[in-house]
Amino acid sequence: MPLTPADVHNVAFSKPPIGKRGYNEDEVDQFLDLVEDTLAELQDENSDLKQKVDELGKNSSAAAASSAPKVDEAALRRQIESEVRAEVEAENRKRSSQQDASVKSEYEEKVRRAEARAKDAEDRVRAAEERARKAEAEAAEAKDQAKKAAQASAQKDNSASAAAVSGDGKSGVATAETHMQATRVLALAQEMADRLTDDAKSEASSMLEEARSTARKIVQDAESSSKATLSDAQKKADAQLSDAKERSERMLSEAKQKSEAQLSDAKQRSETMISDANAQSEAQIRSAQEKANALQQDAERKHTEIMTTVKKQQAALEARIEELRTYEREYRTRLKTFLESQLDELNSRGTAAPAGSIDVDGDNR
Repeated sequence: MPLTPADVHNVAFSKPPIGKRGYNEDEVDQFLDLVEDTLAELQDENSDLKQKVDELGKNSSAAAASSAPKVDEAALRRQIESEVRAEVEAENRKRSSQQDASVKSEYEEKVRRAEARAKDAEDRVRAAEERARKAEAEAAEAKDQAKKAAQASAQKDNSASAAAVSGDGKSGVATAETHMQATRVLALAQEMADRLTDDAKSEASSMLEEARSTARKIVQDAESSSKATLSDAQKKADAQLSDAKERSERMLSEAKQKSEAQLSDAKQRSETMISDANAQSEAQIRSAQEKANALQQDAERKHTEIMTTVKKQQAALEARIEELRTYEREYRTRLKTFLESQLDELNSRGTAAPAGSIDVDGDNR
């Protein structure tokens, strides 16, 4: 577990056994080792933080310098142009296809109407021709009937003439009237046939000319309508192209403005982030340095106090040892003096004893 300033401040060493002064030497050594390891870790951490801050500064500056080239404005412009162009072309194709389909359907409808009118005119012409043929047939039939009537009248005249030669004068008058009637009937039939034929031909020519005029008018109207429709479609297409071009330019301008705004915003945010990161890293470095300095100062103070205490204890112990040595010397001296006095006393007592016993004692000694 890493060492904290609170641990350094609140450290408490156990007292030695009764009769001794100072702190437990093993605990003091362990604490100093822990302080040393913690200071080494703090220094390594400070070095790593400084290196990271330097790398962050380099990377952020490089990112700020290369942020503009990363956003390829030309590519963005080409992309927007292609998208707008594709959208405009699709819309133009859709509208042109709709207009072409509308123009084509309208033209086909007019052509169908013209064909129907032409067919109607042809039917009317064929009907007129049929009526003319019928009129000619009726005129021819009328001519035949008139001829037959004339022939019959002539035969009657011949027979009447023969009878007049042999008969009275009344029958001769009747034959002349009959001949006049036949001539009038023949002239009337011829006139009617000619009139019917002329009327049929005139009506057929009029209907044919009307049908042709109607067909030409329908074709001209269809061509005029087709040209007008094509002109309107071309005008609409030109207007749409102009509108699409204006919209494309407007979209490109807006995209360019947005791109520039985004680039400026990204650059500003990058600079802000770099500034914040630098400030944060500097604050962390200062805080770590202050903590490290405080820990180092506190550890040095504790070490000084401990070493002072240890030195005082050492001096006291050395003084005590010196006192004990002095006491030992004095004790030895007094003990020696005491023993020597006792020996002298024994020796003095021994002189009063028999000589043999003294010698024996002396030998035993």
